Amino acid sequence: MDGKKLDPARILTHFESDYGAAPKVEMTVGQTVTNIMPDFAFERNVGLLGKIADNPFLDICRSQIDVTFECESRLVAERMPGFHWITVYGDYMKEAGYAFRKLGITFEKLA
Repeated sequence: MDGKKLDPARILTHFESDYGAAPKVEMTVGQTVTNIMPDFAFERNVGLLGKIADNPFLDICRSQIDVTFECESRLVAERMPGFHWITVYGDYMKEAGYAFRKLGITFEKLA
């Protein structure tokens, strides 16, 4: 996930259909992550930094982590334009903002 070391992973079926293959990666607890929340039309994105707090294994999507972040949860819920997050290891907020501006996509960074 960081391009240097392998995180433990298992290949499972997709939870929703019990069909196909999906990785369940045990992402590194404490790792800083950039989270991008796109809208469905890909015209507006919201981003925030966080840290991985846990790797639960719940009866939902296989790609699941608990993330802590600095801003209020209510603000995230109010500003989140869709229901999926794109998450990458590291702090790439500056680069994400630059790329979205070049593409003509609105980008809002939450503190």
